[in-house]
Amino acid sequence: IILLDVSLASPAEADLVDAIVGAAASVVAVAPQGDVRARDVYERLGGAPSTALSSPRVAPALGRLQTFLFSPETPPTGPNDGSVEIFSAPGEGREATEIARRVLLEAARGVPFDEMAVLLRAPQTYVGLLEHAFSRAGVPVWFERGTRRPDPAGRAFLALLACADEQLSARRFAEYLSLGQVPVADAAGSDGWSAPTDDVAESLVPASDRAEDPAPVDEAPAISERDHDRVIAGTLQAPWRWEELLVEAYVIEGLERWRKRLPGLRHEFERRIRELGEDEPDSPRIGALQRDCGQLRYLEELALPLVETLDAWRDRQPWALWLERLTRLAPRVLRQPSRVLRVLNELAPLGTVGPVSLSEVREVLAPRLRTLNHEPPRRRQGRVFIGTCHAARGRAFRVVFVPGLAERIFPQRLREDALLLDARRRDLDAGLAVRSTRADDERLQLRLAVGAAIDRVYVSYPRVELRESRARVPSFYVLDVVRAMSGSVPNYSQVAERAHRQGAASLSWPAPPSPEDAIDDFEHDLAVLRPLLLDRNAKLVGGRARYLVDLNQALRRSVTERWARHQPRWSKADGLIAPSPEALTTLGTHRLGARAYSLTALQRYATCPYQFVLAAIYRLSPLEEPAPLQRMDPLTRGSLFHEIQAQFYRTLQANGQLPVTATRLPAARQQLEWVIAKVTRDAAERLAPAIDRVWADEVGTIRRDLLLWVEQLPRDTDWVPERFEFAFGLPRDAARDPASVTEPALVGGRFHLRGSIDLVERNPRTNALRVTDHKTGKNRTTRATVVHGGQVLQPVLYGLALEAITGDVVYEGRLWYCTDAGKYGDHRIQLGESARKSRLEVLEIIDRALEFGPLAARPGHDACKWCDFKPVCGRDEERRTARKPQNPAADLDALRRLP
Repeated sequence: IILLDVSLASPAEADLVDAIVGAAASVVAVAPQGDVRARDVYERLGGAPSTALSSPRVAPALGRLQTFLFSPETPPTGPNDGSVEIFSAPGEGREATEIARRVLLEAARGVPFDEMAVLLRAPQTYVGLLEHAFSRAGVPVWFERGTRRPDPAGRAFLALLACADEQLSARRFAEYLSLGQVPVADAAGSDGWSAPTDDVAESLVPASDRAEDPAPVDEAPAISERDHDRVIAGTLQAPWRWEELLVEAYVIEGLERWRKRLPGLRHEFERRIRELGEDEPDSPRIGALQRDCGQLRYLEELALPLVETLDAWRDRQPWALWLERLTRLAPRVLRQPSRVLRVLNELAPLGTVGPVSLSEVREVLAPRLRTLNHEPPRRRQGRVFIGTCHAARGRAFRVVFVPGLAERIFPQRLREDALLLDARRRDLDAGLAVRSTRADDERLQLRLAVGAAIDRVYVSYPRVELRESRARVPSFYVLDVVRAMSGSVPNYSQVAERAHRQGAASLSWPAPPSPEDAIDDFEHDLAVLRPLLLDRNAKLVGGRARYLVDLNQALRRSVTERWARHQPRWSKADGLIAPSPEALTTLGTHRLGARAYSLTALQRYATCPYQFVLAAIYRLSPLEEPAPLQRMDPLTRGSLFHEIQAQFYRTLQANGQLPVTATRLPAARQQLEWVIAKVTRDAAERLAPAIDRVWADEVGTIRRDLLLWVEQLPRDTDWVPERFEFAFGLPRDAARDPASVTEPALVGGRFHLRGSIDLVERNPRTNALRVTDHKTGKNRTTRATVVHGGQVLQPVLYGLALEAITGDVVYEGRLWYCTDAGKYGDHRIQLGESARKSRLEVLEIIDRALEFGPLAARPGHDACKWCDFKPVCGRDEERRTARKPQNPAADLDALRRLP
């Protein structure tokens, strides 16, 4: 009997060898140098030790390393002939990439892939990184233990079970949504059959005739799961958006909150849409909120029945009932339930066990569903071997890579068992592992890895711990490798510096110095660009790396337009500077005489013409960010404020108590209190606030502002409120004034406007009208403000629009600041000839820009700070455009100079 590198790590293995030796006539046993356990077992069985064997094929430096590694003897001195290389890399990921690079270099020298190996002390750290690096390099690999990947379907299923076990936790439900396993509508009716794990038919075929195992791939979606079946309002029925909606709803946990908060958020969206429709009917945010409403309805249809089902799973039941419940649930909640159903089928023998709780069910399912285990292919030929150091027993490779020789990785930190100390272990059983035997095993693993090499061995370590942002140091094993190879004790700093230089890898630039050494196109392009970016000689680098823009048209367009935007002249990269005839035709359909605009949309032009184009013409919607949990959403707050004011005025009008005089003030105050209570109570029932205290605080602020506002009403009794929320050019709505018209107002005989006037008042003596726009922010007007450079249009244009609709004369327009932030002040603008002229001039300038251009980025002072479209233009538009000629912006400058 020949025992070749047999592992004897346990008493059972030692007993097996004892039985084999006892039954054999003669035995030859070969053990690696330093395998103390095997030596002790063989000596106990009567074995006589022989001299150490060595291979004459091994290079001198590698031979010295294999012979004198961890040896107490002084190794002979000698140069490194290239058979041993030590390098470092910034982090384990880059270390894996550098290993893949050297595998390609060895292959270029003529070493077959299957004669190379990567031997690991910490496979849990390196296997995934090596799989990714070798995939990038296009190198086939053979993992001794197979590969393990997260299973999205299994993890999504476990997240739902955790949701049920943790009082219907919204966080766990959001985790389920984030894994992308939400099925299409008819998935619940799909066939739940799943093939068994072991294919009996294949087991009848000889192993040599079986098909090679395919590379692991994701399961293909069923025919019923095509994207067109999951399109909602022009976008995919995207669980990632559902997750955001769930966060915005602040469900937290509990069935009652699920039933209240999801419909409440939908009602809040509808309220925001109405508020935006009053102020800015053209706003692209309306479309975004409508899409969110549609997505929220689908989320409700999925989530509410599901959480009601999960809420009933609080009792202890036998495993048979749990398996029945879970088997019904899986096709209902997973796009690809086959593997989950297969695992549940394998647990059928547990049916009689129980009763058990849901927590115990989770504990059993978790290790089976979290990951997908893929066995290695049956044939290893043509693949780089990747395995543990112990897997090198009985194997030899021309080239071996040993990564991870850093402290606490290789060797692992030696810890004494806190429950059974080493002294007690020795008393109980001499065969139990203690710190000294663990240290022997650590050294043995490096000996096994180095001993498996014939031509060359690469030793490497990560010099940076990226997760903790700290430096790593090479382990003392690296120093012993250098000592055994060179014959002298090395200087630590010299070893680290030499390894750094040999690795030639840095965090600042993830590519090799030479493009020829790149493992993929990404590294190749970066390696080409690095010296060009460092070279200051523009003549030498001009035109180099042009192939990048020739291969990638998107990159060409991006680079060209970025260059053009920073040139001193205006160009099409800045916006619509010199529109083509086709563009002018399209812009003609957006002129103020061709379609109706809200005043808020027109005010964007004075802020920045390109912002006006993006919002009013391209209809781009800014990213919606949920309001902080401790604040009410601004649109919801504004909607409540205006609704209370409108109902307050209507109630007083119905009771004949307008205008509010000093004698009528107490009754008006009581009426306002009643309206506030009614509107906020109804809103609370529909919106189901996430946190009652936050809602109460915000309502209290609204109440305080309104009660102070109503005190100002008796100061202006010459005007009698007549119409409230008077809309023109907007669809009919019960919340608007009954006299509202759906047709836009025609101002100046050719400009179409639409909007909603908060308050229309009439002077009984002159029969003239006054329009009022209620504001809830700060008062930034001055005594000279009329149009404020085109940024305040409501007072005058609302007046001109009302004149065009009713035929009555409008005497003045007013901005009334109704909160403490605006100090309850107002700003009045009489509609004299100069005010009318300036307003018509604003409309003419905007209409002329739509007719001829330009419509380019030209932000006003600090406009970019508050702009919704910074991701489109960038943060530096004001300074960038200030360096360009101002001729194309003459009209805009004239507009901004208006008082």
